[in-house]
Amino acid sequence: MDKKILSTAIAGVLAAGVTMSAQAEISSSFFGFSQITAMFGKGTQGNDDDGLRFGADRIRLGYKLSDGKVFGGLQVDFNRTDSTNVIGVPEIIKDAYAGYKFNDAAAIKLGLFKTPVGMDFNVSGKALDITKRGMEKALVLERAAGGMLSGRKIGGGFGYDIGYFNPTARSSAVSGGTAGTDMAWAGRVMYDMGDTMHLEASYGKSANAAGVTTGKKDYTVWDIAGVYKGGPITVKGEYISGSNVQGTDGWDSKVWYLHGGYMFNDMLEGVLRYYSGTSDMSSGKTDLQNTYIGLNVFAGSTKYNGRLQLNYVVAGGDKKTWTGLSGYTDNIFLVQYQVAF
Repeated sequence: MDKKILSTAIAGVLAAGVTMSAQAEISSSFFGFSQITAMFGKGTQGNDDDGLRFGADRIRLGYKLSDGKVFGGLQVDFNRTDSTNVIGVPEIIKDAYAGYKFNDAAAIKLGLFKTPVGMDFNVSGKALDITKRGMEKALVLERAAGGMLSGRKIGGGFGYDIGYFNPTARSSAVSGGTAGTDMAWAGRVMYDMGDTMHLEASYGKSANAAGVTTGKKDYTVWDIAGVYKGGPITVKGEYISGSNVQGTDGWDSKVWYLHGGYMFNDMLEGVLRYYSGTSDMSSGKTDLQNTYIGLNVFAGSTKYNGRLQLNYVVAGGDKKTWTGLSGYTDNIFLVQYQVAF
């Protein structure tokens, strides 16, 4: 009798498990990519190392999952070994978030993820048109821990993001801040016309960007950008302006770029991107230009697997006195080969 009862109980548990599995709607996907690099040339004024050297940009693994209205994700970068910063999460963790989508007009997301300032910054690192993120990246608010409310496909093509975050200390333009006191916020509005056109504008602020107790200054940043795609042609442009960089009163910086891409065939794309940056400090104003001349080779069965990128960057302007946060101050040749799944 006991054996019969035990057998019946086990059968019931197994049946319940099969039913739960059949009813489960959880779907998940794993992804990963590695970007192996080579460079030749100084890249920076005064750099004595201008020979051929090798390295890596990103070595990442992650997953995404959804369960009806519930979603989440995790992404780590094994190429980052920095210590924990003010947001309390090691730099090796790029994304760690969970969310709930009420409908197209409202979805809430909590955790660590990209803040909604900067168009090119919010493009995945495996999908960039050039080998490196450009001069504008130093002025965005970067990733931060917080919460964000988002909507997409409203009225056909409108969308928005509104987020509230810990101090955005991963940003080059923010030196510090205290969570709970020196918080950050950012908002973005956008419009998409199918796959043909994308327009967006964003604004953000990180309080007490110097992380000091006296003379506190907030870092503020705004950005406008757009993309047009038609046939083999891609045209992009972006303008970003930051005030009180690193909490320094009067240090303002601006960057804009124009980008053109042309697909010669399914395997080859030519790209040209021109950057212009301005750094205005109490000590004076300096300007820098970077021009990327590139070729993208898509050698794999997918767009991002087996992609080879070749870029020659020409530096111009105040190369010896540039006070901005980023940019090449000497010419350099960049190569990146990516494998991805």
